[in-house]
Parts: sequence; structure tokens; C-alpha cells
Amino acid sequence: MFLPRLFENVRHILANAALGACVASASMATAQTMDHGMQHHHHEHDAQIRDGVEKASVELKNHPVLDQNGQSNLFVDDLVSDKIVVFDFIFTSCTTVCPVTTVLLSKAHDNLSDIGETDLAFISLSIDPNQDTPARLKAFAEDRSANWTFVTGEKKVMDDLLVAMDAYTTNPEDHIPMLIIGDAKTGKFERHFGLPDPDAVEKRVRDLLKARATHHNHHGHH
Repeated sequence: MFLPRLFENVRHILANAALGACVASASMATAQTMDHGMQHHHHEHDAQIRDGVEKASVELKNHPVLDQNGQSNLFVDDLVSDKIVVFDFIFTSCTTVCPVTTVLLSKAHDNLSDIGETDLAFISLSIDPNQDTPARLKAFAEDRSANWTFVTGEKKVMDDLLVAMDAYTTNPEDHIPMLIIGDAKTGKFERHFGLPDPDAVEKRVRDLLKARATHHNHHGHH
């Protein structure tokens, strides 16, 4: 019992402090960003990468998925809808990048608590659905005060979802930290590589909401 508990304690320390090996992970992620930009994505060969951000062509599949409460949802109809969306990609047995990413996103999510659920959705997708049961996702989320939607499902369904979002990896251990942030109403998305900066995530979401308001006001005058 001692070793598993020791590893669990270390995992919590890393998750809560966002230090140690995770800082090294952030540096590695930054170094890998240009590599990823050149090699990994198939859809945006001409994409301009700036500060670890690139425009993304994202296809959202309306597949049935399970949230961390075991509730069945259609990915687009029930979860994404026409909201501003922050997509994150995790697996629950990850001990470095995923826990820290989730803690940092929790800060961004808290900072955006004034925005209603009808306008904004945070969605974390499992990249290891064979292992990530709803119960495991629930424990992973609760351990990090992450009160948004975590999804898993049948492997073939999740794989298809992830491939369409250009976020699939054959080995979860090899995935690099990456968020997709965008407006499902306009279909415009960006990839953000590396560990998330809560302030940058908040700013991007608020900028997208402002763009919506400007568009609405502009059309309202015609």
C-alpha cells in the first residue's frame, strides 16, 4: 500500500503546485510546438503559428459520449451547441502534464465564472477511453476542482472524434499539451500548444465573446 499512496501523494503535489517535472514538461512542450506545427496537423499546412497558437480547421462529430457522471450526451447537440468552447485532451493515468493542465484550466474556468453555461463550455476529452471510465474521469476532475464536462466513450467513437479534431494519438503518453479554443457558432478555432496560461485562456474567451457582441450589434443596425 505504501508505494501506491506515495505515488498518489506525489501526483497531488505536482497537480496542486504545478511545479517540478511539470515545468520541464512545459519547456519540452514549447520546444515541440514548432515540430508539431510542421509535422502533426494535416489540415492547416499554411497555418501561421504565433506564440504557440495556430488557426485550426476543426470538424466536430455529433457522436454519443459519456460524461463523468455516466450521462449519455450527443457531443455537438448536447455539449458543444453553438457555444464558445475550450477543448482539452487528457487521460486519467497521466502523472505530469494532464493534472497540471487541468489545475491551470480550473483557474481560467473560475475566472470566467461570470459567463453562463449557455455561452461557454469547457470540455475535456479522454484520449485513453479504454481506461478512462466515467468514474475515473469524475475522480480525476474532483481531485482538481474541475467542474466542467469530461467525456469518454467507446474507443472507436472517441478515436473518430479525436481524429476529426486532429487531436488523436496512438499512445496517450506521447500526446503534447494542447487546447482548442473557438466559437462553435462561427466554426473558427485555434490550437494553443503547451501548458495553458489561465490569463491567456480567459482573454481568448472574452475576446471571442466581444467579437460575438460586435457582430450582433453590427447586424442589429442594418
